[in-house]
Amino acid sequence: MPVQFHYRPKHLALAISLALGCADLSMAQEMPVDVQDFTLATPEALKSAVDAFIHHPETVTHRINKGYKAQDGVSLALDERNDLVTVQARGSFAGRVDGGGGTNLLQLDADKKGALDETRNFDGLEVRRGKWTRSGPSDFSLGVLIHPKALLVNEGDISGTALTDGILVNKGAIGSGATVSSGGDLTNLGVIHGIVNVQENGHFAGAGLVNHLNVNGRMTLDEVYGAPQVLGDLNLSRTAVVAYAVDASGNSQTLVVKGTAHLADATLKLVTTGDYPLSSHHAILEAGKVEGQFASVENDLAFMTPTLQYEEQRVGLLYTRNDVPLESFATTANSQSFAESIDEPPAQTQQHQPSQQPQQPQQPQQPQQPQQPQQPQQPQQPQQPQQPQKPEPSSQPAKVINPSTAANAAVVALIGASKPTASAALEQLAAGSNANLAKATLSSVNPVSASMLSAMHQLDNRKGAQDSRNAPRLAAGGEGSGRVWLQALGHGGEVDRDFDSILKHSTQGLVLGSDWQFGEQWHIGLMGAKAQTRFDARQFDGDLDSWHLGAYAVRQDGPFALRLGAAYGSHNGSSKRHVDFNAFSDRLKSNYDANTQQLFAEVGYNLGRGNVSIEPFVNLGYQRYQRDAYTEKGGDAALKVEGQTRANPNSIVGLRLAKTSHLSNGMQLTPRLSASVKHTYGDLDNATRQHLVKGGKNFEVTGAEMDRNSFTLDAGLDLTLSARNTLGVGLTGEAGNDSRSYGVTGQWRMAF
Repeated sequence: MPVQFHYRPKHLALAISLALGCADLSMAQEMPVDVQDFTLATPEALKSAVDAFIHHPETVTHRINKGYKAQDGVSLALDERNDLVTVQARGSFAGRVDGGGGTNLLQLDADKKGALDETRNFDGLEVRRGKWTRSGPSDFSLGVLIHPKALLVNEGDISGTALTDGILVNKGAIGSGATVSSGGDLTNLGVIHGIVNVQENGHFAGAGLVNHLNVNGRMTLDEVYGAPQVLGDLNLSRTAVVAYAVDASGNSQTLVVKGTAHLADATLKLVTTGDYPLSSHHAILEAGKVEGQFASVENDLAFMTPTLQYEEQRVGLLYTRNDVPLESFATTANSQSFAESIDEPPAQTQQHQPSQQPQQPQQPQQPQQPQQPQQPQQPQQPQQPQQPQKPEPSSQPAKVINPSTAANAAVVALIGASKPTASAALEQLAAGSNANLAKATLSSVNPVSASMLSAMHQLDNRKGAQDSRNAPRLAAGGEGSGRVWLQALGHGGEVDRDFDSILKHSTQGLVLGSDWQFGEQWHIGLMGAKAQTRFDARQFDGDLDSWHLGAYAVRQDGPFALRLGAAYGSHNGSSKRHVDFNAFSDRLKSNYDANTQQLFAEVGYNLGRGNVSIEPFVNLGYQRYQRDAYTEKGGDAALKVEGQTRANPNSIVGLRLAKTSHLSNGMQLTPRLSASVKHTYGDLDNATRQHLVKGGKNFEVTGAEMDRNSFTLDAGLDLTLSARNTLGVGLTGEAGNDSRSYGVTGQWRMAF
């Protein structure tokens, strides 16, 4: 309900003072009855008083919408009237702002980042919008009001009270009647009268000085903002949330209250920074007297439980290992296998000893403080989080991990991981991508054997075939008894077992081959290839240098074709892996050797006529992969990876189509298309055993299985330039259950 004012403007300052709760009640009795309707220290009363001042006929409004330059250090100097100065979007001051006489209010009403330097003779400050930084000596004797979604960083001295529905960061002093030297010492202690009121939607932080602090909303204590120094009392309500950052190095902040700290069943929210807190004991609060306890403790650590220890002048915090097993936060079989292999550092039974109260700096004698204002009525207690952590007596011993006895820093960091981080940390440490190397390597090798088959398909061993109606007419070849051919490869794909372990691979290489005719039906050839493959996965990348040697033979007997091939590949691999969670970070490198073998035999029968080829075919093959063991180089997340061997036979059934057209310039153009289905036999699992170099037992990670069935589509175009020279290009794609690959080839052939 709006408040009406029927008194003279000189009483407006006292009205605002009453609303802020910084005036003596005996003074209020001197005011007219309608002014006594104010409820002390409530935002509604304050806002009503401010609105009444703004709309009073004797208030002079100044809207600042441009930059004011300074003359003799002064940007704006007002007279003896009651002034309202509103800083808007383009408004700024380059020097001091002086409100002059009367009752004066300064408004910050611009949605921007702004700065407010020295002010004088202003009774109040209202921050309506934007993010503002205020510096300068003591001013605003009645105080400041911060609206929702507004932010004020105080780096100076506010002599009155503060009430915030937004964010207030205090790096200076509020209502302390004091100034702070550059060294942080309290000097010139005067009359203490101000109060900082943090409403339910408000947020307070900062290491500055305050007199009394009432918190109904959120207060943050961390290494960024520090902890406030309260010269009087601290009053928390049931709706208050104290966000306390537990620093890993043991340098957590301590809230110092020289008066009484009333905890009043507030909520303590513990926020960890970094890995497991190496210092188990933390002093949350030190006060002249502690009354009450926290009703609940919100903790985001997965494997550690906080225990609060209450003393007459201190509230301490002790972290202990709980009974939650590490594998409970595993989201995949690989991370679960790793978690079960961990040897945790031993726990020690510790009994907390009360710390000595730090010596308080000697304070100058303070004058008698006026009567404290009434505290705002506590709202109804909200629903508490499920399973709150109840504080335990300080005399109870606890199992505390001593990090100095830990064998592995990565394990210590994991034990101190938060709940959202624990699952990701386990997955990173498990290194499941190592199990996908076999399948990705075999996929990069397939184009080499495909190159040999492509060369055999394109042979024209049809001496006297002009009289055969169903003689094969694949891409036309030369008239000599031998060939040399060169093929460039570009191949890529991905292997995916789940989202977090997708391994992408890309291969580029050159294949050089030559074959000769033996007798009427046989061609015998040799092949060599050099390829480079790039692996890329989440927080993992690697390179694979490969050399290949192969031999092939083809027998063409009318429409019947028999094709045989074998290839050996030697691979030198390197990989880099990045482990990063909390404050733990490790960059790991490895080198390994591997080899592959491929054998295949294919039978085809051409059903085509004339220049058209229709060839169904059956292919039987065998693939083998062998990788040596290797050890990663790096920090405590390094793994010893055991060797891996796998071998699988396979069968392929498909159909090839081709048609040769004779161009008017004497060249020949042959489009071709092939479709096939591949079936792989035997065990399809890709599993790798490994263990942490520093401690831990062997565990097994499983990658994407070999595809039991896959489908391949190949399309190409050959252009015979002359009787001896042919160019070709081809596109291929293969899709399986857990993998996809694609490739492009370019080929040149010369007959001799």
